Amino acid sequence: MTHPQVLHDDSTRFFEVKFFFRATVAGTQESLALGSLYSFVDEDLRAYSHSALNVFGYRGEECLVVIKVNSIISAVAMVPFEQDEGGCRFYLIEKCALGVIDSEDMLDLE
Repeated sequence: MTHPQVLHDDSTRFFEVKFFFRATVAGTQESLALGSLYSFVDEDLRAYSHSALNVFGYRGEECLVVIKVNSIISAVAMVPFEQDEGGCRFYLIEKCALGVIDSEDMLDLE
């Protein structure tokens, strides 16, 4: 699944894309995406971790919305954080690629 950061209702939100499609809206062809919005960040965990940990609730089909593809700001990773009978939560990783280090470029710190 794709997890973009999107502009939705004048706020930045995170969204799990179910699928992309094209449709005519007010006489104009639009590129759209159907998916689920994640909840707002858990402010208690964020404050406790000094803004290092951003955890969001996932409600799946309870929170389906359609967005315009051009409202996507960036792609992020949502990693499972906690699951129980009440639902599941994910934490955010914005830069999910690892850099490659050439062993010849290593510094000797001794």
